[in-house]
Amino acid sequence: MGPALRAGTLLLVRVLPTAAWRARQEETVASGLALRGVERRLQWLVADLAETVASRSRAPDHEDMQTLLGLLADEHGQARRPAPPDPDVLCDEADDELADLASLVGMSSLDTSLLVVAAAADLDIRFGALFGFLTGVPTQSRATVALALELCGHGSMAPSARARLGPFTPLRRYGLLRFSDDAAPFVARHLVVPDRVVAHLLGDRSPDPVVAPLRVEVPLAGSAMADELAESLRSGVRITHVRARPGSVGASAAVGALELLGLGHVAIDLRRAPGDIDASAIAELASVAVREATLAGAALLLVDPDGMLVGQRLVYSLLETSPVPVVVVDDEDWDAAWFDDAVLDVEAPALVRSERLELWRAALGKEPADDASTWEKVLSLRLSPQQILASARSACLRSVLSSSPVDSAAVADVARGQSAVRLRGATVIPRPSARLDDVIVLERTHAALETVVSWARQREALLVGSDLAGKGTKGQGIVVLFAGSPGTGKTLAAEALAGELGLALCTVDLSAMIDKYVGETEKNLERLISEAENLNVVLFFDEADALFGSRSAVHDARDRYANQEVSYLLQRIERFQGLAVLATNLKESMDEAFVRRLHHVVVFDDPDPPTRRRLWEAHLRSAPAQSRDDPVDLDWLAETAELTGGGIRNAVMAAAFAAAEAQRPMGMRDVQAAVRAEYAKLGRLVPFLDDASRSAEPSRASKKC
Repeated sequence: MGPALRAGTLLLVRVLPTAAWRARQEETVASGLALRGVERRLQWLVADLAETVASRSRAPDHEDMQTLLGLLADEHGQARRPAPPDPDVLCDEADDELADLASLVGMSSLDTSLLVVAAAADLDIRFGALFGFLTGVPTQSRATVALALELCGHGSMAPSARARLGPFTPLRRYGLLRFSDDAAPFVARHLVVPDRVVAHLLGDRSPDPVVAPLRVEVPLAGSAMADELAESLRSGVRITHVRARPGSVGASAAVGALELLGLGHVAIDLRRAPGDIDASAIAELASVAVREATLAGAALLLVDPDGMLVGQRLVYSLLETSPVPVVVVDDEDWDAAWFDDAVLDVEAPALVRSERLELWRAALGKEPADDASTWEKVLSLRLSPQQILASARSACLRSVLSSSPVDSAAVADVARGQSAVRLRGATVIPRPSARLDDVIVLERTHAALETVVSWARQREALLVGSDLAGKGTKGQGIVVLFAGSPGTGKTLAAEALAGELGLALCTVDLSAMIDKYVGETEKNLERLISEAENLNVVLFFDEADALFGSRSAVHDARDRYANQEVSYLLQRIERFQGLAVLATNLKESMDEAFVRRLHHVVVFDDPDPPTRRRLWEAHLRSAPAQSRDDPVDLDWLAETAELTGGGIRNAVMAAAFAAAEAQRPMGMRDVQAAVRAEYAKLGRLVPFLDDASRSAEPSRASKKC
């Protein structure tokens, strides 16, 4: 034995004496970690090593190796296997971790022996010293392919034995064993067993660190879909695709199906993967996830809402041959050509209000009873079971930190955070503060807005899952048109509509939608509309006539492509599934076919004098201190200054800035000057010239006196 190896052997003897090893083994067995299968095969391995070392009796280090073998025999025992393991005979060991794994993945007896030989150096470093001696390496070493086959009683040229280490065999397909140096000759390659597999053979159930951060808890949700999935899995379907829109039962129904079958599950959420992950890393991640589920003897549930797996043929091949059932939940359309066998493809239904209520009750323990209107907004949010569970936990945590009961406002706040909206090509207001009471318009307009809110609240109960919206491809959404002059409150009304419903307001950025290349505008709109209709948002098209304008006669290619965009939008808006608001200053420019597809047309007329007075009061209420010597005459302004709400707001702001610059309270002269400037900006004739015109016409208040 060389000096380095002899020193290492003596160190091993001092560090791991026989009594200490046995005490640790007894402690491990007492803790419930079964080592029967691994320990029995280690006994066989010691016997094989003894024979192999004996065959090399002329080696200079033979006596030292015999001493090391004696130590291993004392600690692991020694039992001779009656015959070399047959490569084609499945393993039928006693019930333990090794046997269960072999049965699950279809390992042969030789596969099992090769796995133990490969893991031996990780189980006891004295095996590494012996492997180094037998391979001519003066240090610790892993078993090579040639040595492993020899220790298992097969020659390195036996084709059936060599084939058990091929890339499509259970050992390598499922990541139980790999080569450390693929560039070396096949027989000289070292066998490596991943740490997670070694730990599993010792009874350790700790998850693999690669997938541990990606594991999630999926709440159970029973449904008719769960029964359907359970029946399919019971019939032998290996891979199932659940197409789940945001807010649908999706992953929870899959968990319900697995519960019905008595199967555990390993749930992996690919949204937690690094954002810059490439295709090869995704394939490696999927491989580790399959191995993790295999070691756990459970089904694999892959939640993939961002479609990271779509088109990854290598990943699908791996999932298709998984030894455990695989369920993939995403929002993508799969191509049957990706698979060799049939794949069950189902679409998850959206959670209805009653199901969301039950999930909220289960997660919170009880429903908040402090504010019924706020609680109704929470129930109207289309959240998935996972989002409901996360929201409930966050609300309960806030309650503990603030030493207060869980109320509807706190639940609504965290629930909106769970349904955070990120839309490319849209400006998002996540929590609109405006309400219908803030919208000062004519009474008939206000009544029409209240009707829209009522429709939106009852939409799920009346339209979703029914034929009330019509047969065929008609959508179950609501599309509203706000038409009126500039400044009449259309944008504020859209924000108030979202605020009343507890939804986010997404204003479409037309510059991000319109593209000079043919067909790109339609693609941008399709992506935006498809994403928005599955989220808790109000989709707002300001200046909608730019997109939904009337089609014209075709005189050249530009007319044809412009008409093509409008035609596409007419078709797409009829299939819309959410809540959309369109605003225009030019209702007459809208295409007639589009107007037919609208559910509501809310007309914003210019305000009359009483409405203008309310607008002046509302805006002046927010203004700085006003002069007592020069009070603002609201009646005169309402009767004389024929401005819209936007014009009145601009006038109040201009008056406030002028007064602040002069370092005095804002008075009527400031407001009058601001109104005059607003008229000039609009290119309109000023209805008064100076303060005298106001004093010559008494106000309504003075007439009453």
